[in-house]
Amino acid sequence: MKINLPSSNTFSWRYNVLFPLLSKLPTSIAYRGADLQSHFFAKRKSHEASLIKQQMCKVFPDHSERKIQTYLQDYFCMVEREALDTFYLNRPVANQIITLENFEAILEARKHNQRVILTGGHYGRFWMAGVAMHAAGQTVGTVTRDGGENNQHGLHPAEYQYRLNKLQALQTALGGPFLVEGKDLRTLYSALDKHLITLIFDVPYPEKHQGSVVVPFLGRTIEVPTGIYRIAKKTDARVAPFYMQEQKGGKLIAQFEKLLDVADYDEIGFMTLLAKQLEKRILQKPGHWWLWEALPLLEN
Repeated sequence: MKINLPSSNTFSWRYNVLFPLLSKLPTSIAYRGADLQSHFFAKRKSHEASLIKQQMCKVFPDHSERKIQTYLQDYFCMVEREALDTFYLNRPVANQIITLENFEAILEARKHNQRVILTGGHYGRFWMAGVAMHAAGQTVGTVTRDGGENNQHGLHPAEYQYRLNKLQALQTALGGPFLVEGKDLRTLYSALDKHLITLIFDVPYPEKHQGSVVVPFLGRTIEVPTGIYRIAKKTDARVAPFYMQEQKGGKLIAQFEKLLDVADYDEIGFMTLLAKQLEKRILQKPGHWWLWEALPLLEN
């Protein structure tokens, strides 16, 4: 029997066949399947794997080849599990995958109309935290580099289409606004009155970014933008760092750190604290940090 596959260059076996099929299985089996298929797709990304391994070896010079390979394998497993998450968004099963830990302080702050900025690093499957926060009655928004109107990063058409679908699904699942970086900050300030807004702080820029500071990180120094500090200070918002911890069967816990008042810190002290929190998580699970390949851009 002849099977006619779509001829469009936006078709992808990974996004159009494998993940939709996996998402119909019990979640524990589905995430195991994502782990297994990660081995195949990792082999197709040998150049990316080489760059990531190079940075891991620099940060962990005393770790064995076997350990580094384990970190690398864990990284590609995490990437596949995160992609599978997208196919659970806006489905009841999503709330069975993610739980919140120490979220009560944020709920109490919002009860008293206190503005709250969520933050953390590009660590783990962090988008899923917003699903649980929305289920707890808090809509979540964020600021993105671009709104996805055009393929400015030159992604493969199938990858670009997946990113568009993911962005739309996230906006529905999280319930808050997705603002574009560089636009009028007044929109962001007003959004904080109604929503939790996520500002991820370990953002790499190809050139020196205005309003950044140098902080210690993974045995070296990196340059991080201080926008989160300045916005929190301007809006009298509290800052809530959170990080993801994986459990068996693909389940997640979003663990919230102590709610922070930027009035207690200067710019360097505050950004150093955030970097230390992220560093602690990376040292626990090196393969769960997304930005190994971009580490040279972060370095001062």
